[in-house]
Parts: sequence; C-alpha cells; structure tokens
Amino acid sequence: MLPLRRFAPLALLLPSLAHAADPTGIQEGRAALDAVRLAYQKAGAFRETFEYTIELPDGRREPKSYVYGMGPGDEVFFALVDKGTVVLRFVAREGRMVGTQVSVEGRYAEVPYRGDFAASLRQIGGDLMNLAAPPAVVARQGGDLAAFLGALRLGIFNPLEIAGSRPAAAGLLEVDLRADNGTLTLGIDPATHRLRQARLALGEGKQQVRATARYIFVPGNPGPALAFPDLSGRTAVATFTELEKSGYPLGQPAPAAVLKTLDGKTVRLADLKGSVVVLDFWATWCVPCWTGLRHTQELAAWAAASDHPVRVFAVNTLENTADPAERLRLVNEFLSAKKLDLPVLLDAGQETFTAFHNPGLPSLVIMDREGRLARYHSGVAADMAAAVRAEVLELLKP
Repeated sequence: MLPLRRFAPLALLLPSLAHAADPTGIQEGRAALDAVRLAYQKAGAFRETFEYTIELPDGRREPKSYVYGMGPGDEVFFALVDKGTVVLRFVAREGRMVGTQVSVEGRYAEVPYRGDFAASLRQIGGDLMNLAAPPAVVARQGGDLAAFLGALRLGIFNPLEIAGSRPAAAGLLEVDLRADNGTLTLGIDPATHRLRQARLALGEGKQQVRATARYIFVPGNPGPALAFPDLSGRTAVATFTELEKSGYPLGQPAPAAVLKTLDGKTVRLADLKGSVVVLDFWATWCVPCWTGLRHTQELAAWAAASDHPVRVFAVNTLENTADPAERLRLVNEFLSAKKLDLPVLLDAGQETFTAFHNPGLPSLVIMDREGRLARYHSGVAADMAAAVRAEVLELLKP
C-alpha cells in the first residue's frame, strides 16, 4: 500500500474533494506547506527576496526586505535591507560564518559553520531573539516540517500552528497559521509549490501591527552575494551582541537628559547619580519592544522591592506624533492593552534617543552610579531580566 503522503498534492488539485474530507482545511494546509518545503529542498542554487511593508498603528508604512540564497553546496548569504541600505549581512561557507553590520565599521562577528545555517545563526546571534534563518534555507538544508514552521515564525511569532486553508485570488492557495501573539497567512502557488505572498498581524486592538509581503524566487547561483566581505582592518568578535556593544560608546558620561513622566513630573538623569539607572528605549509600534517591556517590568518590580539604589525606566521614543496629548493617550492605551505597569518616561522629539547615540529599538542602556554609560543591549534576550539584574548587582559593588 502506498503511503498516504504520496497523494497529498491531489488535495491542491481537487479542492472540492479536499473540503469534503477536510472542512477546516488544516490537512490541506499542512500538505501544501510540506510541498513548499520539499520544493525548496530540491531547489538547488537560488536567490530569494522577501519584500514586506510594515503598517504601523499610527498609519505609517515602512518598506523593508530580506534577501538570501544558496549556492550549489551549503553556501548561504542572508541580508536585511532597509531603505536601500544593507543593514545586516551574513555569509556562511568554507567552515566560517561572518556577520557584518553597517553601523560597526571596525569589527565583524564570526563563528564556525558546519553546513547548518540556522544553528550557526543562533550562535552568532548571541542572546538576541529576533535573528531567524529564512524558511527557504532551513528547508534546502534538510529541515523537516516542524523546522520549516519554526523558521516561518520569522523571529517574531510565538510557536505557530496551522489553522486552515482555502482557495484565493490568482489561483493561489492561502494557508492560515496562528500564534498566541498574532497570525500569518501565506499565499502558495499550488502548481510550483512556491511561496508568493504573506500577510502578518501582530498584537491586537489599536496597537496591532500589520504587514504585507511577497516572495520573489530566482533559481540559479547568486554568485557575488556569496562572497565574504572585505575584512581587512577589522577585528573579529564571537557574537552580534558583542559586535553591537563594540559600536556603543561605553565608559563615556551619559547625556544629561530631562524627561517627563506620564503624570507630568520631571526626571533629570543627572540628578540620579548614586543610583544605577536602567533605560529601556521602546515605541508602541515596535513589536520586539513588547517582549522587552515584560522584562523591564520585572526589573522595575525587583528594583522597587529591593534596598538597592536602582532606578528603572521605560523610555518611550520615536512615536509618530508631535502632539503631547495624543502621545500620552497612545502610550496609556498601549500600557493598558498590554497590562503593563512600570515607570515610563516620555522622550519628546526623540531628543534623548539621539543624545544616547541612537541605540536602536528595542535597546537597553545602563548607567553606573557615577553617571557613565556602563552597559548596552540591543534586541531582546530570552533571559534579559536575569542578565540585567546580574549586571546591575555587579555595578553596585564597591
């Protein structure tokens, strides 16, 4: 008897029969995703672009893209492009994975590469949560359906489950995936088993962030994109965490910023000398910031309950409104929707963000008791609260 999986593609060609046996479309969706995975696995050398436009709650639209591909062997490149600039780039081949960042000129990150791009990316990413290997690369390197679904999380979704499928416009089959922090809908060409489109939604209510995307697949060797960058004059570090820290001016005096609390009180950072000060820079539209704020809330509760001279603030910045009343309403609605209770400071006109050397979002800066820039974290680590608490205690030692 032939295995049932051999007949899975028939579900794509006979939607009426598939619906009768699979009214929710979950089995059809699973078969379609597995067919996509197998198509990537057999693709040979290729280049693919994932173009997406983020739709922020305030109406802004921000286009970005990931570009990645593989050579005939296990060579891989992966780049994040923002406004036409390659912000991050990784090349993995010949036993090495090398990562560079546009804002850090004197250093690069490097780890060993043994033909598993996802594993090396986790290693070079350090403690950052939002670096994820492209689904196409995971599949091409032999990943099973579970690994493929994990890659479709894109570093932002919690674990995904297949929720259904249905025929869509232009002859595509749409497959719905659901996580407890959002939804992802993929448009698949059932004839070629290629991903064509995607729709994403993260969060809920007025703070929901949406995105629309398309996949552009080009077969053939990506050639020069697989070349290592010129590393002459650069120093290697082990992780991207170290790479980003190396570009931040630690040891310098912190800017003497003045900010307002949600109830209109003034906080002068210069007046907080004698305490270790933790600043979490965030915005309502920044999806990774939502996770970071959970850690900061935990830190703030710990600081308030301890006898240590520690102050913790979530610094709201880079919001797309100059109206103070609208800004206050937006932040309060966000905190209420996310059930967050922590000290918040408002960075009017992003002056503090600029003064703190544009640390990125999400980012966390720690000032020591002498008012110097002592620690810097870009992104969100899985154990961020515990790691920062340990750093704070270290800075409190005489």
